[in-house]
Amino acid sequence: MRKFFTYGLNRSVRSGFTLVEVLLSLSISALIMFGCCALMFDMVSLSEHFERDWSFRSHVDGVEKFLRSSFISSKIDDISALGTVSQKNSAGTIYLAKDPEDGTMGEDYLAFGVDGDHPFYPSPTVFSPAKVCFLEWKDGEGLFIVWRFIVSESRNSEPAVYKEIVSKWVEKVGYLYYDETKGWEEEDEIRSDSASDSNVMPSFLKLYFRRGDETYERIISLEGFADTSNT
Repeated sequence: MRKFFTYGLNRSVRSGFTLVEVLLSLSISALIMFGCCALMFDMVSLSEHFERDWSFRSHVDGVEKFLRSSFISSKIDDISALGTVSQKNSAGTIYLAKDPEDGTMGEDYLAFGVDGDHPFYPSPTVFSPAKVCFLEWKDGEGLFIVWRFIVSESRNSEPAVYKEIVSKWVEKVGYLYYDETKGWEEEDEIRSDSASDSNVMPSFLKLYFRRGDETYERIISLEGFADTSNT
C-alpha cells in the first residue's frame, strides 16, 4: 500500500509543470498576444487611412461633378441679369461677369445660370425660379458660389444675394488658356487682353484641393461639355 501511494505521488509530480515551463509558456503567450495587438492596431490604422483618403477623394469627385453638371446645364435667357458681361464661351452658356457682391467695379468671375429647383440653392421664401451664379474663390477660405434670383422674391425690391460654400479645401484656382506658339498656359487670374481692353474666357478651370498631406487636382472644361468623369 505504501509503495502504491509513493508511486502515485511520483507520477503526479512528473505529470505537472515546472516553474521554468510555466514562465516559458507565459512568455510565449505574451509574445503572441503582443503580435496580435500590433497587427490589429496596424489594420485599424490602415483602415482609417483608407477611409480618410476615400472620403476626401469622394468629396473632390463630388465637387468636380457638381461644377461639371452646373456648366453643362447652364442656361441664362436674359443676359442682362448678369450685369456687366465681358466675355462668354462659344456655346453662350458660361460668361465672365462682375460678382454682385463686388458691384460693377469688381473683377470678373465665371458666371452661369441655373434654371429651376436645386437643393444647393435654398430660398427662405420657397421661391426657386431661374438663378444666376458666380464662382468665387478666396484664399484661405475655399470655393464659393455667389448667386441670386433673376426675379426678386418679393415685390418692389432687388433680388437678394446669397452665398454658399462649395469646398473649403480648394486652396488654389487656375485658368487654362491655349496659345498657338506656347501651347497650354495656366494663369492664377482670368487673363486680360490689353489690345481689346477686355478679359479672355479660359478654356478650362483647374482646381487644387488640399487637406493635410492629401492633394488632388481636377480640370473642368468650359468649352467642350462631354462628361468624361468616368473615363
